[in-house]
Amino acid sequence: MANDLEQSVKRLDFAVEKSMRYHQRRRGHYDLMHKWLLFGTILSGSAAFGGRILEPGYFGAAAAVFAAFDLVWSLSHRARDHEMLFRRFSDLAIAIRSTSQPTQDHLTDWIKARITIESDEPPMYCALEADCDNEVRRARGQSKEFAHIGLFHRATMNWIRHAQVAFSPKPNPKEPRSSASS
Repeated sequence: MANDLEQSVKRLDFAVEKSMRYHQRRRGHYDLMHKWLLFGTILSGSAAFGGRILEPGYFGAAAAVFAAFDLVWSLSHRARDHEMLFRRFSDLAIAIRSTSQPTQDHLTDWIKARITIESDEPPMYCALEADCDNEVRRARGQSKEFAHIGLFHRATMNWIRHAQVAFSPKPNPKEPRSSASS
């Protein structure tokens, strides 16, 4: 029974770590997009204001498009939402990792807290989630099979949800294959 509890706590800790990485990466993606749009808005607005060489109307229109895109998609708010989710998962990770002798009651409370946090999450970007799973496995030295994420899915992991894609596992390239699998 104690071994089952220990394994359940380890699986929960793994899932919380993966969620933390996922939300860090989503926040970073939205922050970067927001900064590039602000840069484009400022650059276009400045060119429109001081434009003597080219038609300033084009730069003004570009500034309006950049600003409208940032406003409508609320990139800074999305980044803030992922920051808050990261912090909540981080607090849960601290609670799990600072408990030296977890009990079934601890586990029950932690699972309830995880479900509560997950209820506030936006829909998952599956390729990004699979990549975060791979990251946690590598960081923890787990030599299990990693999810195979193709070039297209990797390039679009922050843009397309890929909800209908099953990312098949691939063997760890650093681990020798056993004769049974050959």
